[in-house]
Amino acid sequence: MAIHRPVVLIAGKLALLPAGDTLAAKVQEVDIVDMTAREILVAGMAVYCSAGLQVMKAKADDDAKANVLGLAVAAAALDASVQIQTDGVLELADWTDASGSAALVAGSDYFLDSTAGLLTATIPASGNLVYVGRAISPQKLEISVQRAIRL
Repeated sequence: MAIHRPVVLIAGKLALLPAGDTLAAKVQEVDIVDMTAREILVAGMAVYCSAGLQVMKAKADDDAKANVLGLAVAAAALDASVQIQTDGVLELADWTDASGSAALVAGSDYFLDSTAGLLTATIPASGNLVYVGRAISPQKLEISVQRAIRL
């Protein structure tokens, strides 16, 4: 059986992985898109993409605003550019403006709240159920947005 070595980037050039070397790197997918904020946003807020291809605060109790695109990486002013993280781990020192508490509860699942842009660890009883992610520490949320489910 032939042994195949992967192609790697060495000093800016593609090359075969040198014999005896291994690939040992932490792999983490993080997807970030640049958008325009249609309203004032704070870091960690859940957003949806409006008809004008701009982002606005998502809400669980509004079908038109319940499809979460991701979370704002940083605060943004009206009509300013904002990065939206759609996957991976988002780390914030203080989650107060996005969840109502400075720290997340590690191991807890977070959902879209009926208050615009906010996250909650409480499963909604009405409106739309939108799973956003799981807290892996008090400052880190593993984003894994799921489609809205009408309750």
